[in-house]
Amino acid sequence: MKKKKKKSPIKRFFVYSILLGLSCYMFYCGFKELETTAQIRLSMEDNKKESQALDERKEELEETKENLENPDYIEYLARGKYLVTKDGEQVFKFSDDQ
Repeated sequence: MKKKKKKSPIKRFFVYSILLGLSCYMFYCGFKELETTAQIRLSMEDNKKESQALDERKEELEETKENLENPDYIEYLARGKYLVTKDGEQVFKFSDDQ
């Protein structure tokens, strides 16, 4: 028969301490990864919202660009906003207050 050697309590304590330390370290790293993942997801949502806002702004600017290439629209702006008149025309401006 073989005799079983009993490990000394000091060795057993040392091994358990190392295993406990490694387990704690792994949990710590796992929680840090979860935190990082949550931050990245929030950042992605913010970037999507910003991207949508920029896409809307781009569409508005493209529409304005197309309008500014239209001579009728330029005339409309000049006559309405800047009160440019043709020769012999009179401009009557009414106040918006009622």
